[in-house]
Amino acid sequence: MEIEITKLMLHRPPMLLVDKVLEVDGDFARTSFEIKPDNIFLDKNNVLKRSAQIEIMAQALAASNAFDSKQKNKPTQKGFLVMLKNITFFADAKCGDILECHINIVDFIAQTHIAQGKLFNQTGTLLCEGEIRIYCFD
Repeated sequence: MEIEITKLMLHRPPMLLVDKVLEVDGDFARTSFEIKPDNIFLDKNNVLKRSAQIEIMAQALAASNAFDSKQKNKPTQKGFLVMLKNITFFADAKCGDILECHINIVDFIAQTHIAQGKLFNQTGTLLCEGEIRIYCFD
């Protein structure tokens, strides 16, 4: 089931960094995002700022949670990024890249999703990975 991304996310362009939810299977999800020329996180060399890579992982987790809630006819929770752990950058993303984010939720403690995220470009190159924590509330 495909749902319009703006029906899942509170973010709106230019801050919306998820185009599609590709898969949600239990605690695993995949999303995609195309870096277009008007992206506000591109530097003068058309390279995506690394802070945006982290935001893509956070929004991927939010989108997958919202998608799962819609599937179960439950209200979508709001949330915000509260912690990063062991974030490692391997490569940069650039204008025109189509990124795929893999999210694996490893725990849910005190209204906080703890997830491992990995961000890849269209050639399968790992751009970054690490743990993100999103606090959720109604």
